[in-house]
Amino acid sequence: MIREKILDILTDICGTDEIKRNPDLELFKNGLLDSFGIIELFVAIHEQLAIEVAPTEMEREEWETANKIIAYLEERRG
Repeated sequence: MIREKILDILTDICGTDEIKRNPDLELFKNGLLDSFGIIELFVAIHEQLAIEVAPTEMEREEWETANKIIAYLEERRG
């Protein structure tokens, strides 16, 4: 459930379904996600998955791919 939601959220925020085809794509390096996008992502995660994430909790490297985001959230949800 988390995987599909995050891929859908990132597709909407980044404006491309490339993320679904390649969840290891580096989002920041490829210009798909910026500081505004990451805030949108945190809000969407809270609203759609009921997981509270603060920008100060994580290093940017932990959020550089869809797979890393999914792994972090799955671990947090337990």
